[in-house]
Amino acid sequence: MLPHVGELAPWADPEVVSLRRLPMHVPLPPDGAGRERVLLDGHWHVRLYPNPTDVPARALTGACERWALVEVPGSWTMQGVGDHPHYTNIGMPFPGPPPRLPEHNPTGVYRRALHVPHGWGAAQVVLHVGGAESVHAVWVNGRFAGYGTDSRLGSEYDLSELVQPGHNELAIVVLRYSAHSYVEDQDQWWMAGLHREVFVEARAAAHLADVVCAADLLADGAGRLQVAVTVGGPQAALPGHRVQVSLVGPTGRRIGRPSVQPVPHAFDSIYVFAGHVTHHEFQVPAVQPWSAESPVRYRVEVELLTPEHLAGNAPTDATHQLVGFRHVEIRGRDLLVNGQRVWVFGVNRHDHHPDRGAAVSVDDMRADLVQMRQHNITAVRTSHYPNDPAFYDLCDELGMYVVDEANIESHAYNTSLCHDPRWRAAWLSRGSRMVHRDRNHPSVIMWSLGNEAGYGSHHHALAGWIRHADPTRPLHYEGAVFHDGWVDGGREVTDVVCPMYPPVDAIRRYGESGRGTRPLIMCEYSHAMGNSNGSLADYWHVITTTPGLQGGFLWEWKDHGLRQTLPDGTVRLAHGGHFGDTPNDGNFVADGLIDSDGWPHPAMREVAWVYRPVVVSGSGGPGRRGSLRIANRQSFTGLEWLHCDWELEVDGTAVATGRLQLPVVAPHAAVDVPLPCAVPAGTGEVHLTVLWTTRHDLPWAPKGHLVAWDQVQLRAATKPHGEVVPGERPRFAIEPTLTLWRAPIDNDGFKLMPDLAERLQVGGLALLRWQQQGIDTLPAEELVQHTCDRRDTDMGSVFHHTVVVPPELADLPRIGVQFALPARFGLLRWFGRGPHENYPDRNASAVVGVWEGEPDVPPYLVPQEFGLRTDCRWFEFEDLRSGDVLRIDVLQLTKHHARVLHCSATHFTAHDLYAAAHEVDLVPRRELIVHLDVAHRGLGTASCGPDVLPQYRIESGTYRFAYRVSYRRA
Repeated sequence: MLPHVGELAPWADPEVVSLRRLPMHVPLPPDGAGRERVLLDGHWHVRLYPNPTDVPARALTGACERWALVEVPGSWTMQGVGDHPHYTNIGMPFPGPPPRLPEHNPTGVYRRALHVPHGWGAAQVVLHVGGAESVHAVWVNGRFAGYGTDSRLGSEYDLSELVQPGHNELAIVVLRYSAHSYVEDQDQWWMAGLHREVFVEARAAAHLADVVCAADLLADGAGRLQVAVTVGGPQAALPGHRVQVSLVGPTGRRIGRPSVQPVPHAFDSIYVFAGHVTHHEFQVPAVQPWSAESPVRYRVEVELLTPEHLAGNAPTDATHQLVGFRHVEIRGRDLLVNGQRVWVFGVNRHDHHPDRGAAVSVDDMRADLVQMRQHNITAVRTSHYPNDPAFYDLCDELGMYVVDEANIESHAYNTSLCHDPRWRAAWLSRGSRMVHRDRNHPSVIMWSLGNEAGYGSHHHALAGWIRHADPTRPLHYEGAVFHDGWVDGGREVTDVVCPMYPPVDAIRRYGESGRGTRPLIMCEYSHAMGNSNGSLADYWHVITTTPGLQGGFLWEWKDHGLRQTLPDGTVRLAHGGHFGDTPNDGNFVADGLIDSDGWPHPAMREVAWVYRPVVVSGSGGPGRRGSLRIANRQSFTGLEWLHCDWELEVDGTAVATGRLQLPVVAPHAAVDVPLPCAVPAGTGEVHLTVLWTTRHDLPWAPKGHLVAWDQVQLRAATKPHGEVVPGERPRFAIEPTLTLWRAPIDNDGFKLMPDLAERLQVGGLALLRWQQQGIDTLPAEELVQHTCDRRDTDMGSVFHHTVVVPPELADLPRIGVQFALPARFGLLRWFGRGPHENYPDRNASAVVGVWEGEPDVPPYLVPQEFGLRTDCRWFEFEDLRSGDVLRIDVLQLTKHHARVLHCSATHFTAHDLYAAAHEVDLVPRRELIVHLDVAHRGLGTASCGPDVLPQYRIESGTYRFAYRVSYRRA
């Protein structure tokens, strides 16, 4: 089918990166002159063949009306044409060694008609293929046009000699697997198809081929813009052409005079000829800089002028670029933007849609970025490949710092391919083409050489090329510091220390030791698989108080569940193995902060809190209890864009509110302000909650959006809670039973892959230990000493529990009791942390107050423990029929008794959830299952990262807790 280059077919030869592909350039939007673009998105006919060698020549032309119809952009694996998605994390979906390919290698022939207007006769006709997984080849009218690799960057081909005016037949053959699959072995679904836009474009014989802009912010606050314009076309068509470049400011006014330069010609001076490139420079005094906080952009307008232009004719070609003036550098252990240290409030993001697979629309991208900004995320790593060009436009517009990552990951052969000369060209092509395409975007502040691809000579070659081609941005590569160490490892290829999933103590030691001379920015941390993200606040306490630490990128943004309809009509979100894909890594693909449909998981509130731009705390020290400290964590902006409101609560109920009048708080500065109210007299617990909301509508949030919040305790309760509320004994039996078990979360152990944690020597081994101890099957009374004293009074029933945990059972899932209530008790009310789900190591964002809501429903793709509320003083369950209330008050009978308990109320037992994780249908119970815990193990991130920190584990010893159950009629 394809012409061979050497002994191997191109798709089986890693040294062949392209055939007849045009050079990469920055995207050039047509501005009405000189080029005409026709989108080819929509319905295409497609037919699958078992192997590329099975594709007959007749499939490239002729009748195809009976073929399947699929959407482009789209993944054919999601469109019911007989091939399915396949999920692996590390291993390849087929056996190696590289570059061996499987016998069954689905190959899709995409077909559609291509109409070429008669007016295009003298133009260069170019086909743009935005993304094809894994490799692709193009035919027009049965004639070969070109071949391209790298599924995440566009490829362009000159069709001028192949098309005819009017009807043409276009065929794009896409191979599911190729030799280049070995360097696209990322932790995501293996898909196939044309997943980004396809268009054809007519360009004038002489046309703009590339526009490279370098917009720098100088130390004196001025801006310097350097523009290099490459003109393409036949040599004979270029004499007399000039390039005009104009700069337009943010308000639409032109800045200075246009720069006009003649297009150089080879015959002017052959020896020093550097191409048909013109150079232009603008100086902009008092420029408005670009940053994530203030993403101001300028417009660069470029026109190609002919000798006839002075007579009033339109330009031969015209385009524009949007640029931002900013400067990025590393100085010592600080990453600086515009001379200021910036916090990296980051997240990793894959392209994913539950129905379209790898194909995401501009609306999808905008929705992702808007939701990130609404949760105070201001940096994104394009894990693990370049995104669609529109994504960077949106990052420029909305304000997002980007680590742009090359599509290079050889995880299954991590330490070999980076040294194998057969893959050297792939490394250089993928990295250099990314830089060529994305270099004009102010949002891109670092280039990443890829992910989990070892550390070898290919990285040195690519780093050297990038440093020469673009010296304005630092380099990033985790593999170098992983293999060579944090202090001095990989300096040639990475300017930052960017580890994966380091423990909190490890980053603290790096910062405090002073040995490393580069900033530490975690490329991945806080693995968000299921109910996770424990100790986010611990990470950020260390990051913000330790020199040399600057933040990191959470893993990851979105669950990769795929919507699947089963034979019985049931629709579910599928994970690895659900399509019969073997080998697979199960639900390891479901590790996002938001679910597959874009709904935030509870941990997103913790993310928004640790990433908040302003922090309020009580000012410490003698005589300073009456003031607040307000710290501005931004690098360039004051707090004038925010309203600051306060609320005074006594025992969780608001008794006063107001708006705080603030002095000027400069970036990276803090001020002390007096308390806005007096502390009320009495014995109740007093808190001051401070809320920051947007003053005006913003591109990413409406007016009144909650940006940040903090709570300061002004007085602890001086009397135990729960001793004065009237009530009576419950009108039905409450029979609490001791429980030590929770439905395992993904961090406790891989429920669907029980051997994986042990095989990979990662965390998440708690589940295996608990099962060996029988905690999931044996009655709790057989494992620990437990006494329960019950006393019935007119005010209710008082329960007093003592639990003694032996040393060999230290680090239990929970210690508490469980009981059931009739389902009609459907409204919950509690005085504790809320309103969202929270756990001992993920509750910094949860505010103490009186909250209410319905019982939670499982929010995670694979069922597991959920719905806890920590530090509860009391909780109530209201009968939705009668209005009667069952109340539980925590009683601190002695100083050894717990002052607060953790509570959850759902329609599922732990065993229900655990069974459902193993493909048993999850059916809600009719009754409400209530848990009262004196201790509950934290969440940690051990599915891929550190386990629960010691302070959030359950030690052996004696636990005492008491509570009163009372009933109040409506």
